[in-house]
Amino acid sequence: MLLPFRLFPNQSSYQLPLALYSCGLHDQNYQYRPMGYPTLQCFINFGGYGTFHFQNNKELVLAPYHALLLPAKVGHEYFSSSDQPWLLGFIGIHGTTAEDIIKGCNIPLMRSILLDHSSVTKLENKLTTIWQASALDSANIEGQLSVQLYEFLILFSEQIVRIKNPLLPNQSNISQEALQLAIQYMKQHYDENLLIANIAHAVGYSVQHFQRIFREAYGINPHAYLQRIRLQQAATWLENNPDDSIQEISNRLGMETSYFIRIFKKQFGLTPGKFRATYIHNIPDPISFT
Repeated sequence: MLLPFRLFPNQSSYQLPLALYSCGLHDQNYQYRPMGYPTLQCFINFGGYGTFHFQNNKELVLAPYHALLLPAKVGHEYFSSSDQPWLLGFIGIHGTTAEDIIKGCNIPLMRSILLDHSSVTKLENKLTTIWQASALDSANIEGQLSVQLYEFLILFSEQIVRIKNPLLPNQSNISQEALQLAIQYMKQHYDENLLIANIAHAVGYSVQHFQRIFREAYGINPHAYLQRIRLQQAATWLENNPDDSIQEISNRLGMETSYFIRIFKKQFGLTPGKFRATYIHNIPDPISFT
């Protein structure tokens, strides 16, 4: 669903901690902002490829399922960097404590943040809700939008944590220490022919008991958790080693190539070959923002 650009003037007599300034989701055209934007902006790429160029000659390529939070008044320009349309969602956020709230949510600024298909869908739904609410002519609409923005940032933060740690455990009376050791073992040996029996025995459980308590804590079985760890590592390899073949990467993970391609696309919304061919080869030398 395309959402035309909408500017939302805050007419409250008081300042809010979070306030909506603008929002939209559409095919993005070239923008040149040497003085930056008046507010912090959150960009989410839903399709195509775009490049952000900053006044210090640094560049950042935003690929599908990547997000970027850009502080206010940072000089920049951005434009599509491929032949296909660049479908970009955005929210302009201001308020008395906007950046403090974002930092408190552990959302990094000035970095390209890789999300998965599920995360992007949730954020798109929330963006749509905010855009629709911004058209309402009702009392205290500014306050309602402030709440929606806070929920958007919390959701964003939760998706980042979920990607970094595929699933967080629920509180239960099981041995969290043993499960943490199991996760550590997976991360250390993900590129080996790792059997669930190996992991269970490493933490002192029978296979059946280990699988039961793991599912109780994480909501999925150990094999699915291990697979998410491997796919996250594959995404890192694709970003850092663009000359490696897809077969080489799948072999490193101990997966048959066609199976690897299928589950990678399910996780990230595009095949590893597409990810590399249309994104990685367009990325300049790695840069680091402080």
